[in-house]
Amino acid sequence: MERFKEKLETIIDFDLKEIIESWSVNHIKNLERKYEIKLPKDYSFYLQHYGNAYIREGYCFIPSKDLSNNTKQAQFEIDSIYGLYNDENNIEDKINFYKELLPENLIPIADLPGGELVCIGTKDDKLNKIYFWFHEMDGENVYLVSDSFESFIMNFKKVDVEKNNLENVNLNISDKLNTFLNNASKK
Repeated sequence: MERFKEKLETIIDFDLKEIIESWSVNHIKNLERKYEIKLPKDYSFYLQHYGNAYIREGYCFIPSKDLSNNTKQAQFEIDSIYGLYNDENNIEDKINFYKELLPENLIPIADLPGGELVCIGTKDDKLNKIYFWFHEMDGENVYLVSDSFESFIMNFKKVDVEKNNLENVNLNISDKLNTFLNNASKK
């Protein structure tokens, strides 16, 4: 659990985290009772101590299971991981919003850019496993990415973000547009 905690503290952007609040076990139990689910200990620990977190820039989830044939991606940027605090990343709001769209036995726990979701399995063969749900894909749109929330978190890696050098940019524009822009800048 110590490595898991260290990894969470590495990848969470505490500068963007507005509220630092711990939740009681009773908050988690109320959530489980309300939605008739049982959350795994690792995810409950996250909810209790870190919930509603944004991921630091430069950290991406690198799946141990190959998704590149299906998604054309080898790494995934995660925007935020939901929690109990009452803001735009409130897990109850997300569960209620997506309950008619997601397959049975999955609840949303995080989002990817573009409206895709990270989900956790709540029952049967999906229990405690982490899935990606791609809302715009035809056919199969749910993919297993990790066997547990802890392994999901442990598969975040720092990636090199290529910075563009914008000091010397060449633009090829027509003479007509160039004249128009020059005249407009003189006004």
